[in-house]
Amino acid sequence: MNNEDIRKELQSQEQNNKKKKRNKIIIVIIVLISLLLFLVRCNPLRSDISKGEIDWDQPRASRDLQAEIDKAVEQGMFNVFMNTNVVFKDGQSKGNMMIQNIETNRYPMYVEIYHDNTLLYKSYIIEPGYKIEEAKLDTPLSKGTYDCTAYFYVTDNNKEEVQNKIGLNIKITVNN
Repeated sequence: MNNEDIRKELQSQEQNNKKKKRNKIIIVIIVLISLLLFLVRCNPLRSDISKGEIDWDQPRASRDLQAEIDKAVEQGMFNVFMNTNVVFKDGQSKGNMMIQNIETNRYPMYVEIYHDNTLLYKSYIIEPGYKIEEAKLDTPLSKGTYDCTAYFYVTDNNKEEVQNKIGLNIKITVNN
């Protein structure tokens, strides 16, 4: 080997060493950045959120107020229950409405079903704990599937004034 070949070989080895060193530095930087991102994700520098429950020695007046608020919310709750895929044999038959005013509801209700602003059905007042399993439509429909809205009207205990109105999307299918 002559001097020129040796010099080229040394330069090649030196370049390879530099590339290896640069690759090692890049790998170390990537590992450090990954570790930093992991630490920030797991333990943010500033977080107002922590796991657990607040242990607060609440004054009696506040506890009584919270109990009243909880009771008011409970009294205002109303659960609706109805088949959302009502099927009728034909336009004159009864369909599987399965409307229920569950016992835990505190107020009477009635239901109206609309299709394109046309009233198809209106129930009588349903007291808590009572149901309508099957019923005929007040406005018969021809064969087809219809996207409708059932409105649950929650009344006061005297059944005179509507307290709330809850809408539920339903589908009505008339087979023949």
